[in-house]
Amino acid sequence: MAGAGLVLLLPLGLPARLLVLLGWLLWSGRELLTYCRVYGRWSACKLSADGEIKRIGDVECCSATVLPGSIVLSEVAWLRLRAENGDVWGELVAGNHRESKDWRRLQVIFRHLNTC
Repeated sequence: MAGAGLVLLLPLGLPARLLVLLGWLLWSGRELLTYCRVYGRWSACKLSADGEIKRIGDVECCSATVLPGSIVLSEVAWLRLRAENGDVWGELVAGNHRESKDWRRLQVIFRHLNTC
């Protein structure tokens, strides 16, 4: 909604603003549908050392790969993921490297991935 408001404030004529607003709404709607589809299917996942991610806990198995642009810091990570069906999304993950061995493993895996 904030993006739509900013589009309406652009110094363009009314037809141009409406055209940009329509494009913005279509793009935002597509992104929203992607997130709804992904979060409807993925509840938990397991990251392997080669950067492949497997969904766990469901009968149907689906995998994803980590894309360039993913960042892992000491307490937060932004993961860009691509599923085998082509969906691309970002995932914000929080952890504590002092309390969690799994978070430290995630940091080590990301140091060795060539894509990140």
